[in-house]
Formats: sequence, structure tokens, C-alpha cells
Amino acid sequence: MASLCPSTLDYGTTYTGGSGAGEFLKMRFDSTKGTYQITIIESAVPKAPGSVSPTRAGVTLTGTMTHPTRPLPTAAQNNCAYELKTVTASDGASQAIIDPANPPIIFIGNGVAGGGIPGATIQYGGLLGLGKIPQRTFPMYPVLAFAQTETDFSKVAGTYNLLGYHLVPSGGKLTGATNYAPATANTVETLNADGSCAPASGGSCLSTGQPWHLRAGNDGAFGSDNDGGAGSQPYPHFYANALAPANARARGVLVVGKLEGKQVPLLVRVGYAYINGLDIRVDDESGLALMTPTSTVTQASMQGSYIGSGSDFKYLSSTVQNNLVALIDPQDPSLKPVGGFQMDFTQATRPGVVATVDNSGVTGSVVTTGPVYAHLFGPAADPTFRVSALASR
Repeated sequence: MASLCPSTLDYGTTYTGGSGAGEFLKMRFDSTKGTYQITIIESAVPKAPGSVSPTRAGVTLTGTMTHPTRPLPTAAQNNCAYELKTVTASDGASQAIIDPANPPIIFIGNGVAGGGIPGATIQYGGLLGLGKIPQRTFPMYPVLAFAQTETDFSKVAGTYNLLGYHLVPSGGKLTGATNYAPATANTVETLNADGSCAPASGGSCLSTGQPWHLRAGNDGAFGSDNDGGAGSQPYPHFYANALAPANARARGVLVVGKLEGKQVPLLVRVGYAYINGLDIRVDDESGLALMTPTSTVTQASMQGSYIGSGSDFKYLSSTVQNNLVALIDPQDPSLKPVGGFQMDFTQATRPGVVATVDNSGVTGSVVTTGPVYAHLFGPAADPTFRVSALASR
């Protein structure tokens, strides 16, 4: 039986990916010393509550880690999971929350790392009473990252389903906004070899502003933005509108993981907010999306056990048998399901998008590429988005 994860971890392996907060980051772990490093390269998360900028971008979080206090069902599974116990920001100022009663957990697989990273508190008092954002604490942010990434965009070019979830803290309005508004997308787009994008029919692409390009510094990802100066269009967004997008520098980062010979494109939208007197630039929609092939998904290809995290801040293991998915708290030794759903592999909407329904009648969609799947489900006003990676077949 193949091992679930590397027997030891060291800083020689870097996992490149993104968090649900709209952060592009790199993670390293040392299982012998029990330490970790999370370098946040791009971020929409303010360094401190009560402000919108600067953000955690450029900050490295370091700390200690152990195997989970509440162990996973088997020793092999437990050896692949790490609780983040302490955290220190390299600048001595950036917020990074760890709740000792429910610390972030990283699940390590072969070539992939997912779970949660230290969270933050978001709050802003507004400007002259306008644009207030009420306080909300995120105990952790979901994360997915890869040990190997593709850096040749000609190999990425193709037609993809795009399934994603963002949050808009500002609600896109100065007054009467729904703060922390969710924004979702379930669409199809074509990425061309030159980095440009074409929507399936009409409209515009949600993944791409200016054509994708290899980011400066060769950091293992592609970048796209619309930083064209005065009058430029904002980087595409899922939500109906942005608060003050003119000259805002929201951007996209595309991390294309390589797992089991397959590409796993993870799209990070990094929101942006800057307020200085009358200079107001706010396009704070941030989050993740998974891009997957538009080919038919077979039932056989999805069989196995997965583990992941979601916008509901829960870690769940999912066991796929035929078209049934059982959801289990990976730290509950009873292995009693806490939920589940059924998948319809007819893919009536379009190839590669599998419809789901649970026992309460809540519907959703699953997309998959290689050993990773994303599930978006629930009402538009309160949807849930979860990304899970294969643990075993």
C-alpha cells in the first residue's frame, strides 16, 4: 500500500498555493523540528483590525506544529496531519490568529498540502460614517498548495470549467451593503497559449484581466491584473459590483499544481483596498476557484477518500463510493458521518460539472481534476465552497 504522505518533511520542499482569504503563499514544514514557515506573497488581509491596508503581503509566519491533539482514526493518517500551535509574524505586527481550542490543521499528501492557516479579524470603522465593515473573526483560512507547479503557460492552455467562491467584506457599497457578501461562479472559459482568455459565449472572462504571464521572480505562478492606470477596468469579479474599483489593484494569481500527471489550476483573487483621505480605491472581493477540464467525469475516477477544508471553516473527510459521498469529521474516532450527498454523473449542465443533492434537498456542483475536487453548494445568499484532495483510493 502506497504511503499517504512523505515519511518526513523538511524545508527543502516548498508548497505553492493560495488561501481562501485571497492570499498567494508558500509553505514549508520540518517534521523533525516540529516547525513551519508560511510566506505570504500577495494578500488582501489587513495587518491589523480597524484598517484596510497595509496587508500581510510580504510577511512570513513561523511557528511550531505537532500531530493533532485529537488524533485521526489511523496512525498513518495522523502522521500526515499537523496542528499549528504557535505563530509569529516576521514584521512583529501582522495579525495571525490561532485559537488554541481549535488550531489550524495542515493535511499533507503526496505533492499537496491543504487544510487551514492562521486567521485574522476584519473590521473597518468607515470614512465619515460611510463604508463601515463590522468586525468578523476568521479562526483560520482554507488553503491548498502544491509541491510542483507548471510554469509554461502553453501547457496550461485549454477550455476549463471554473467553480469558485469569494467574499466581499465591503459588500460593494458605501451604504446599505450586505457586508461579507458571498460571490460565486460556475462557468466555462478558454485560456489561450498567449495568456488571453475567451468566454464560452458572450459576456467576459471571470478569470483573466490582462493576459496571464509568469510572475516576476519565477515564484511558480502566473499573474493577471488590470493595473493600467487611470480609467483602467478592474480585474474581473464574481460579485455584481465593487465599491470603488477605479485604479484599484485587485489581481489574479494562477497556481497550476501538478499531481499524478494532471494539472490542478487554482485561481486566487487578491482583493485590494486603499483609503487615504479622498483617495479611495476599494475592490476587496477575494477568494479561490478551481479550474477543471470540460471532459466528462466518470464515476470510477472519483472513487476514494479525500480530505479538505471549506468556507464554513470545517475540516472534513469525504469517502466516495459509487455516486454516494459520506462526510466525516476526521478527528472523530467513531467515523460516524456528519453529512453526505449524492452525485449525478449525467452532467446535464455541461461535461465536467457533476450535480449534487443532499438528503435535505440542498443542491450543488462538483468539479474535479486529477486527485482534487471542489464542491459548491447551498443557497446563493449563504453558499459553501470546499476543496478536497485525495488521501487514499
